[in-house]
Amino acid sequence: MKYAYPADELMPLSCRGRVRGQEPNRGDIDDSLGMFSLTLIDTLDTLVVLNKLDEFEDAVRKAVRDVRLDNDVVVSVFETNIRVLGGLLGAHVMADLFYQRGDRMQWYRDELLHMAKELGHRLLPAFNTTSGLPYPKVNLRYGILNPLSRTGTESDTCTACAGTMILEFAALSRLSGESVFEEHARKALDVLWERRQRGSDLVGTVINIHNGEWVRRDSGVGAGIDSYYEYLMKAYILLGDNVFLERFNIHYSAIMKYISQPPLLLNVHMHNPTVSVRSWMDSLLAFFPGLQVLRGDLKPAIETHEMLYQVTKQHKFLPEAFTTEFRVHWGQHLLRPEFAESTYYLYKATGDPYYLRVGQSIVEKLNAYARVPCGFAAVQDVRTGTHEDRMDSFFLAEMFKYLYLLFSEKSELPIDIDDYIFTTEAHLLPVSLSTTQPPCQHNNSDTVPITQQEDLFTHSCPSTETLFPNNPSFAKTIRDSYKYLTGVGRAFHPLPVREIELPLHDNGMEPVEFLKSMGISLTPLNEITAGATGSQKGHKGVYRVKLVAEVSQTPEDEEVVPHVVQLISPPFLGRTVLTAGPAKFGMDLSKQEYGVKGSIVKASPYTACGPIENTVELKGHIALALRGDCMFAAKARWLQEAGAIGVIFIDHREGSSSKETPLFQMVGDGDSTEDITLPLVFLFSREGAVLTAALEEHHNVDVLLLPKERQLGRDKTEKPISMNIKLRLAHEGELEEGADRGPTLEFVLEKEEVLLKEEEEEEPSGERQSQQQFCTKATEDNRSEPCSADSSETPTSSSGPEPNP
Repeated sequence: MKYAYPADELMPLSCRGRVRGQEPNRGDIDDSLGMFSLTLIDTLDTLVVLNKLDEFEDAVRKAVRDVRLDNDVVVSVFETNIRVLGGLLGAHVMADLFYQRGDRMQWYRDELLHMAKELGHRLLPAFNTTSGLPYPKVNLRYGILNPLSRTGTESDTCTACAGTMILEFAALSRLSGESVFEEHARKALDVLWERRQRGSDLVGTVINIHNGEWVRRDSGVGAGIDSYYEYLMKAYILLGDNVFLERFNIHYSAIMKYISQPPLLLNVHMHNPTVSVRSWMDSLLAFFPGLQVLRGDLKPAIETHEMLYQVTKQHKFLPEAFTTEFRVHWGQHLLRPEFAESTYYLYKATGDPYYLRVGQSIVEKLNAYARVPCGFAAVQDVRTGTHEDRMDSFFLAEMFKYLYLLFSEKSELPIDIDDYIFTTEAHLLPVSLSTTQPPCQHNNSDTVPITQQEDLFTHSCPSTETLFPNNPSFAKTIRDSYKYLTGVGRAFHPLPVREIELPLHDNGMEPVEFLKSMGISLTPLNEITAGATGSQKGHKGVYRVKLVAEVSQTPEDEEVVPHVVQLISPPFLGRTVLTAGPAKFGMDLSKQEYGVKGSIVKASPYTACGPIENTVELKGHIALALRGDCMFAAKARWLQEAGAIGVIFIDHREGSSSKETPLFQMVGDGDSTEDITLPLVFLFSREGAVLTAALEEHHNVDVLLLPKERQLGRDKTEKPISMNIKLRLAHEGELEEGADRGPTLEFVLEKEEVLLKEEEEEEPSGERQSQQQFCTKATEDNRSEPCSADSSETPTSSSGPEPNP
């Protein structure tokens, strides 16, 4: 309020408000900002939970007096719904409660509800599609179809964007008596349910809003899908409509069957859910343990939460994305509250003080690494701790609410928190809504026949007594097996191991990639403590995999022909040459007289292990792709299909370079690779960093792919030559071609050695100088060393080729 009001957000490093249009455009991130004092509205019911009731009343007066909802601005339908509409409804419920109690806010006359209704009507044009799925964006003043709206051209939306409307829209309908809002939100949920993959009961991530076809078919519980599942469960709790619970239970069974691999939550292909589509997880999935607690499925909730806690121990915060090996994939941390949310739910369910200590660590890390003089700043990269001038409204709306609730007793709160359900933005809606406000006419979805086997919690609330009778330490028992998952907290002491000999024939695959495709992770032998066999042969624990490689070789050892990536556009002009390794498949560059030339473009996704998303930019260019996650051949096929004319693979191992690591030939995937016709080369990471840095700085970089011996500016013959060089030394002041002839030095460059010879010459006085001979032999490390006189040769005795004229 001090530095930023009435702006939408605080810029904590600049100590000023972020006003859309007055700061550099951040793309889609700015679609949350509607010039409607976003942070104020998003934080209203947080003030109630924190028992700051005077501040709450003052903030409501400001919102009613100052906030306009008819600005000519394009906003995200999803973000505006959960943050602004949800914030107005949550604050209205609190204000109305105080009014009914008669102890404060006696002036209140449903002003916030009227604002919510106005905003609801401004969001409704987004639902004007043939399918019933909403547009992702809407102009608050002009809607969608108006020529002045500057939106309405989008064809896709994310599953969560379309499926996270029901709580706010149904509450608005029930509180205002206008059924249109709930009708549209139900219709969108019905479409998503109908479009689920019937074989797996999973949904994809992005869907076409006009025809309902899936655009991105990867399925998980993180970004793009997360709150769709959350809202099915919570819609049942809020509205009492069985159809939502039945749908949730069917989806939940599919999630636990295909996506949940405790403690991990993977992303799979919705049509082929046994195939994992990526090797990293995003931080938004941290909400899922909390949702599992609501369902009563505590064991996997405890497992996943513990995994997330170990990651925060390793990196201070949850990175925006991290690998299945718990390394940073995307280092940004936006002060997201999902991990604190799940911590709160687990503490409520178990009463285990362990989760208070987890909450304490969150608070301490926020204070130590995010707090700045004017607020809390997002972390640009958890590895460096650098800050970003950003404090999203959800930080105040959710983070402090969950943390305060975690540490407070129920008696300290001005409301009975158990009377409310949290929206995905942690706004409070009363669970009594379904009984005090009956559903609007026609707002009942068709029921779903239950096809999956029901379990203890299909139709009941969580009960630790039922789950773990007379066992107060059950949560610790589950956690302990994941305690040192990331290796943080103690020296690495692996479990005793048994050995498996795994014969690996050289069938043209990279051994590590081959094993990864089988789901086998490798640990370097030096990390496995010695003496872990013998008496422990019977231990059912970690297995040591011994690779027995049978490598067939040609009669002559195959020589790896070095290739190069030569940067030929300005300002490089061929002077920057990066040593590269060739491939055993694809175009043979040694048969291309002038190599392959093109400008470089980064593939998206960078690993190129799935459908390429930036095909328009990539077509006709040379693609950059990161090694790892799948075979070189698989990457090449995806990139060839996308229209690339060549591929430069870059090593994913940090610090590798051609100077320290021998070049190798990339090999195929065991199947025929005749279909791959692209030229393919491989750069180690240091050389790759030079190339990517050049691309970032200059944007348009042309390169040439060719064998090293043919690089531009290099003598194509590369044959050693001999030549005589005569240097005439003249005294100072003498003419260059003076009559006086001094000593002549001849340098004879031989194939094997360099000869330095001082010949006798007649001086003008007729005196002769003694003859001296020197020579140096070229050694293997290019240092010169003196050689004896008898090894000297005269220029005429050279066995090398004839000197050039």
